Amino acid sequence: MTKEQQYNKKLGISLIVIASVFTAVGQLFWKLSDASFNLQLIVGFLLYGLGAVFMIAAFKFERVSLLHPFLSLGYVISIVVGFFLLDESIDTMKLIGTFIIIVGVLLVGGQDD
Repeated sequence: MTKEQQYNKKLGISLIVIASVFTAVGQLFWKLSDASFNLQLIVGFLLYGLGAVFMIAAFKFERVSLLHPFLSLGYVISIVVGFFLLDESIDTMKLIGTFIIIVGVLLVGGQDD
């Protein structure tokens, strides 16, 4: 793999992880809006939209099959955000599922080719 390919891979992964964060936080704002048309709902749409922009940009630099698994990190972010900001519980099954998601991302998205 050339230096440019390595750079593009790192940039693509970075952008898709940022997209995952933006979409997860955007969904948090949707939850906080309580399904009412208010500032939180609007901010949620803006953040989710920014996530889509970062996702589109990421796909310019790397293959979908490598990058798309990183979007599942949004589930991990949502569990952590739910725990810390919404007082949601994390049971053993959620911990196991979160671990499986992280391992899956590393196995599928972390491949070197």
